[in-house]
Amino acid sequence: MTVLQENDSLKGCPYFSELNEEESIVIQKNSYCRAYKKGQVLFDAGDERNRMFILKKGLVKFEKIDQTGTLFYLNFVKDSAVFPLTGLFTDKNYHFSAIAMTDIEVCYLSTKVFEKVIQGNNQQLLFYFNQVSLTLKKHVLKIESCITSSASQRVKNTLAILMHDLGEKNYFNQVVIPYPILMNDISHSSGTTRETASLVIKKLVKKKKIQYLHKELIFFDPAYFSLDHD
Repeated sequence: MTVLQENDSLKGCPYFSELNEEESIVIQKNSYCRAYKKGQVLFDAGDERNRMFILKKGLVKFEKIDQTGTLFYLNFVKDSAVFPLTGLFTDKNYHFSAIAMTDIEVCYLSTKVFEKVIQGNNQQLLFYFNQVSLTLKKHVLKIESCITSSASQRVKNTLAILMHDLGEKNYFNQVVIPYPILMNDISHSSGTTRETASLVIKKLVKKKKIQYLHKELIFFDPAYFSLDHD
């Protein structure tokens, strides 16, 4: 972990767009910015929920593993996100682990300070409520899209969700995910084996629907990966 001297926790972050000047100053003064290396853990499931994080740069993975060692929750957030939003005002502990998938820059502040500031701002509370609702809809879509008996379709749907959540359009109207996406994560999200996920992706590459090279995904035909609920 590296301490960052410049604290610009609110700069360019839409999650604080409804704060007034006084509230912004409180968040700014109580935020601490750090750089973490790829693979470092920000918090584990069960840890005290004492910090809120503002992701300035990079990709963070959320995961939870049950007592048998089976992964049963997996999600990603990219730059400009605030997390975790679920459990505000109620939860005492984190429900999942947060792991840096790239070198990242984050700012963090006390959960108590964060909650105290936003609870007095109805517009900001409404913004976070909407964000939690959107996250819930996304998870419902993920469940609906990945319960089909076809492993190939589950992999395709997982890729579609990754494209929607993390992708960025390039000059050629393709969609690029500018972060490393591991084959293991694709297989876990799809509820299938690594070998099956790899086989499906090879077929999609052969059909020129995607490129998967050095863990980077490029979608040549974004429309092919649209979901019925889009």
